[in-house]
Amino acid sequence: MKLFGIFALFAATIAFSATGDPVRSANALGPANAPVTIEFFSDLQCPQCARYEPIVKSLKDEYGDKVRMVLRHFPLSTHEHALPAAWAAEAAANQGKFWEMVEALYKNQWIWAKAPAPRAAFLDLAKQLGLDLDTFQKDMDNQDVRDRIGLDQAHAQSVGVRTAPSVVINGSNIPNTDFSETGFRAAIKAALAKTSQ
Repeated sequence: MKLFGIFALFAATIAFSATGDPVRSANALGPANAPVTIEFFSDLQCPQCARYEPIVKSLKDEYGDKVRMVLRHFPLSTHEHALPAAWAAEAAANQGKFWEMVEALYKNQWIWAKAPAPRAAFLDLAKQLGLDLDTFQKDMDNQDVRDRIGLDQAHAQSVGVRTAPSVVINGSNIPNTDFSETGFRAAIKAALAKTSQ
């Protein structure tokens, strides 16, 4: 990473830390003071992430304001277009369409994942979502977008996340063996029980 990039990431980290919550509201579902926070670490090109994210989201809905779900970017180097897809999601977040873009990216992985130029597919999705395309393109290339993804990756390292998908509930990593609706529900219930003690 270039020296300027390191300073930019450091400055962004300070700015985010000053708010007391390193999560943008656009990237979270549920109240910031919910007793349970589910962090879903996602690679938007990962088929397993596309499979598990809707399960986690439906459980968040089931528990209402007791649970907050945060999607954090964890693009894997093995997926060629995962990082540009994260840029697209963050650019959409700037126009209030983060979750809509994430869903569209998951559903359309088969189109853009192997495309030689995925940006055209991202622009098409942005158009379908009614985004301002000029702003979307500028934001995809904006350093702020890259810094936000860098912060998610730094946070992942701090909580021991090594791959995607990964799920962390109130700071505890959920083992892959528990990646199911039943396993996630049990972890949520256990976290809720701890917070009520």
